[in-house]
Amino acid sequence: MIVSRFGYAPAIFVTNCLIHMYIRCSKIQYAHNLFERMAQRDAISWNAMVFGYTGIRNMGIAKNMLDSMLKRDEVSWNVLISGI
Repeated sequence: MIVSRFGYAPAIFVTNCLIHMYIRCSKIQYAHNLFERMAQRDAISWNAMVFGYTGIRNMGIAKNMLDSMLKRDEVSWNVLISGI
């Protein structure tokens, strides 16, 4: 997680923005590492990762991410289907 030497941990919104940035810059591994280190994840976090993996046509990991989600919504399914 991004933590300064003062112990600051960013809000989930900031972390989600960073994940989106990494995905748009084609740095899915950076996005995944950040996602794995998140203390708390929301639907936006999960959907971003599914979107990232469908974007690079790695449908196996995208499906595994979707299966790991606690709460799926319409966006989750649409993101996965858009990669097919």
